[in-house]
Amino acid sequence: LAGLAFALSGYVVSLTESVLYLYSICMLPLFCFALDKALNGARAWMVAPAFVWTTVFLIGDIQTGYYYGFVALLWTVVRARGSRLPACLRLVPVCGLVVLLAAIQLGPAWAVFVESERLQPAQFHKQALVWSTHPLRLVTVIASPIGEYADPTDEAGASYSGLRGRDIGYFWAESLYLGVPVTGLALLGAWQRRDLRVLALLAILGLLLSLGWWGGLYEVFYRIVPLWSAFRFPEKFMGLFAFAIAMLAGAGLDALRTGAGGQRPWFAVAVLCGVAGLGFHTDIVRTWTAAILGAPAALAHELTDSAAVAFLFSAVAALGVGIVIAGITHKRLHPRLLLIVLVMIVTLDLSRANLGAYHTAPVEAATFVPPFAEVLKSREGPLRPGHFRVVPLDERRAVVPESLIHQLGYYEAVMVARRQALDVLHNAQFHIESAKRYLPGYKAEFIAMVKRKMGTQAAARFNVTYYIGLLSHLKESQVARELVATLPEYELALFKNPIPSKPRAYLSPKPERAASPVDPVALLARPDFLDGTVDVIETADVAMPGPALGGSAVIERYAPEEVRVRTETPHAAVLILLDAFDKGWRATLESGAELPILRANALVRAVIVPEG
Repeated sequence: LAGLAFALSGYVVSLTESVLYLYSICMLPLFCFALDKALNGARAWMVAPAFVWTTVFLIGDIQTGYYYGFVALLWTVVRARGSRLPACLRLVPVCGLVVLLAAIQLGPAWAVFVESERLQPAQFHKQALVWSTHPLRLVTVIASPIGEYADPTDEAGASYSGLRGRDIGYFWAESLYLGVPVTGLALLGAWQRRDLRVLALLAILGLLLSLGWWGGLYEVFYRIVPLWSAFRFPEKFMGLFAFAIAMLAGAGLDALRTGAGGQRPWFAVAVLCGVAGLGFHTDIVRTWTAAILGAPAALAHELTDSAAVAFLFSAVAALGVGIVIAGITHKRLHPRLLLIVLVMIVTLDLSRANLGAYHTAPVEAATFVPPFAEVLKSREGPLRPGHFRVVPLDERRAVVPESLIHQLGYYEAVMVARRQALDVLHNAQFHIESAKRYLPGYKAEFIAMVKRKMGTQAAARFNVTYYIGLLSHLKESQVARELVATLPEYELALFKNPIPSKPRAYLSPKPERAASPVDPVALLARPDFLDGTVDVIETADVAMPGPALGGSAVIERYAPEEVRVRTETPHAAVLILLDAFDKGWRATLESGAELPILRANALVRAVIVPEG
């Protein structure tokens, strides 16, 4: 039962679209089992939890791997038999082995972190808490689905209910449903099995932390726990909650087999859910919902109607469990048969509510070539990295044809719309380089420029050649003149940057030395930078050559770990490469001589090349 409840829980089903996050949460039961063996069994078991933990880091989910550390600490303190000191001493080599095995992933991640905005908790605070679980969503843990498609945004882009936040129009986990049967069995298991109190504590902590700014505990951890502020999206903690509740539900089933528990609480819950379901059908509740959420009457009507149906289904499930327990108590049927029926009730209840979060679509929806990609190919030749950049504008809404929603479903249709827009999830397949504020790991200098609202001039300085956004942007005459293509059914437009963009590699026409780090905001205010004349090079002890009045720079090879640029210049010049300045890169001439890489224009790389 515990395995079924966890596998069919709303949180786990919601992550089936991402192997990365699905793997991390599904490894948690195995990790806890192995850790328990390592703490209380033979020392050879210490390798097992370290191996499982390492795979979470190596697959790329640094955040969940970080949370595994707190789960391990909690598990060690609560589950250790006898003195806690020997158990903690066993945990130390486990952690050390994890760091050693996962160093190949943790090292680069640390290098990115120390150069990114996440090093400044105050700057990253708002983004970190975006996906906080709204308290109203906790109702959907026992009654779901409620308002599946009923949370649209107003003209300003704000969610009527505030459930989904202002900046993101969907949830991290589409469903949180566990159901009355699983939740009730979990409460019984927590009450009867005091040895599993670690799971009850884990469930409480996971629930409180998932609330983010609604709960307060996440804020405390954000400020006092080392590295906590490096991560975002508190709703991820609902995975810990789902895991703990599912395991406790298994313990509750064992308690039923020993005669613990009774049918009366289940019948009482069934009555309460039934009354709630009928109550949501009344006009008074609909009016109250519209007033509380500040939503239109039609939206409130859809929310209350779906809530009514969800609570009635929960009432039926609770009633079914109560009847099964009554049968066990009065020995009407064989206990094993009744327990099988109970497992079936749980399975059907979870499947009914959560399988809607498991999305499928024709393979063509994920493999078609977007028209904009074809247009770019026809204009620029074979699409390849190192050529130009495209910026998908940060729109408040996505336009999806109604016919596509009816054909595929809402979320599937939105994914098609994103592919049409060459969004960050899809651009790499077509070798199109895209820049988007949402991506993690951006440097603080870049974030400062974004907050300054980089215009087309500043973007052109960094090789941004095209934009993709809604047709409404064509109201600006300068943009309308550079229109390249449109997709009217999605209200999308592809238009060229009205300012000619700098090539990816070029010789600086006027290099300027800066002895201290460049202020990115001040740089954006300089007309001679915006017009492409000046390049500001950060160096305290290297003299700058003169302007490059002649010569050329051509990229011959552009690969993830190697960029080869052929330069021809009559005298020493500064070569600018419009790729992010970062540690780990080396610059060498054909002769093998190594040259220092300098930071240019706050973000990119520069190398002083000799004549020739």
